[in-house]
Amino acid sequence: MTVRQTTLLALGLCGLLAIADACHQGNNEAPHMQASKVSPHKFSHQGSVREMSIAPEDMQFPQGEGKAEFEMYCGICHSLKYVTAQPPFSREVWAAEVHKMAEKFGAPVDSANAEKITNYLVTINGIKP
Repeated sequence: MTVRQTTLLALGLCGLLAIADACHQGNNEAPHMQASKVSPHKFSHQGSVREMSIAPEDMQFPQGEGKAEFEMYCGICHSLKYVTAQPPFSREVWAAEVHKMAEKFGAPVDSANAEKITNYLVTINGIKP
């Protein structure tokens, strides 16, 4: 594991600990959430064990080559719904985005899987000729 990956993992764990600590204080919501919002997530504290369950995404993407790689690798770091918030991009832009995720953010994607993911992204959200 690289220093960058270790740092990102540590930051993520610190965030989860902050949420768990806020829940321990008697507030069953994430520290920055407004009390009026209903969250599908559940937090609990029993003895020394803290637990948080996150509601699964209900995103259904079309079948196609590269779907499994897209779901597996892209879902490691962010919500798959993120792709639906993007405008349609050209193949070059999607390829650059996938490359950026691997190079700058440490996504564990090799070139063969990056190509499959790029092809899938172009298929589901690419600029149509």
